[in-house]
Amino acid sequence: MYGDSAPFPLGVDFVATIRALVKCGVSLMNAQHAIDCARARVTEAEEHMHGLSADLRAMTDAVDAALAARGPLKLHVREVANRIGTMARSAAAAEVRHAQVGLDATLVRADRTMGEARKSAAVACGELLAHHDLPGATAGFRLFAKEETYGAEVVIGLPCGLRATFEATLPEGHAWRALRRVRDVAEGVVVTLPREVGWLRKRVEPVMVRLDSLIVLGASLEGSRGALLLGKSERSGIAHAFDLDLSAAAPRVKWRNAEDTTVIDLGAQDAAGIARLLRSIAQSTRDVLGARRVMTEATLEGRPLGECDPADTCARIVGLVAADVREIARRAGAPGELVLRRNVDSGHRDEVFVTAAELLEQIETLPPSLRRVFGPLELTGRPRSPRAPARSLATYEEISACEILPQA
Repeated sequence: MYGDSAPFPLGVDFVATIRALVKCGVSLMNAQHAIDCARARVTEAEEHMHGLSADLRAMTDAVDAALAARGPLKLHVREVANRIGTMARSAAAAEVRHAQVGLDATLVRADRTMGEARKSAAVACGELLAHHDLPGATAGFRLFAKEETYGAEVVIGLPCGLRATFEATLPEGHAWRALRRVRDVAEGVVVTLPREVGWLRKRVEPVMVRLDSLIVLGASLEGSRGALLLGKSERSGIAHAFDLDLSAAAPRVKWRNAEDTTVIDLGAQDAAGIARLLRSIAQSTRDVLGARRVMTEATLEGRPLGECDPADTCARIVGLVAADVREIARRAGAPGELVLRRNVDSGHRDEVFVTAAELLEQIETLPPSLRRVFGPLELTGRPRSPRAPARSLATYEEISACEILPQA
């Protein structure tokens, strides 16, 4: 419940989510700061290189012009003039090469700094999404046969365009720790498929195929899209592949053969049977969603997260929770706090809270220009809660850049 006892729409400890999100956001913006500084160093080095090259070209041109202005020269004087011109151009070329070496070194250091910053940003996102469900998040699963067991993955999708894939560990004794047949999940699944029949005169006719004895080699469900792979064994490979669209009341299912050369749309009854099978698998793997651990892949609007600026990611995840944070603060009943309550038993409630001062303390370790991304949370300008702990982190103004940025 909110602090004023009105029902809270999200059934999670959202105060813990807010804490984790601000921590993640600060890590993302620190990574952005490192990237911005690396880019600035590269820009400065490139501008120095271009300016130096232009100055040296102007100098050698001036030397050549001065020598040419002397008019006709005696032979030995002309030889000296040529040597002077050659020496000037050689000295300029050597200086340009030296500057290029410095620029190349700066580029290498910047690439390393930006790579490390992006890696730390991905780790921060993985930590947040592995342990907290953000508003509007969807969770999907993937199962795939490997040897005599199954590997599992969890796919988290957010309305802001962020999509992350996690490894998931199936606990000992889980139903999907061993390979399972279709009948172990849903009995009586039958589909009508084209088959070659006849001894003397071969022809293709629709034939009813029972799937009960086949092994589930792979299954996935992400949003309204799913897939199902069946075969006699892992070694024999895929015999039947089904692509499911569950967005409508009546599921739509396409069947593909082992060679992927034939694709047909299943009839309504067959499609319903395949959808029932996949939903049964999804139901029996619900606990896998909470077993996600290590993020193995992440994209933002289809682009790898490592190619996106951490500031963009931060702005998007802050935008997901901003409205809820403002509403919690409005209903808190305690100035400068975000409060939620939970009924424990008759006449007892637990209260969880975080003060705006605690969250701002983390945010204020960032340069002022990078704090604006947290503006939608509206944490600034609130009175300091008497329950706020004493400050333990220095603000950005109190520490030097070398204490924030990794050394190149």
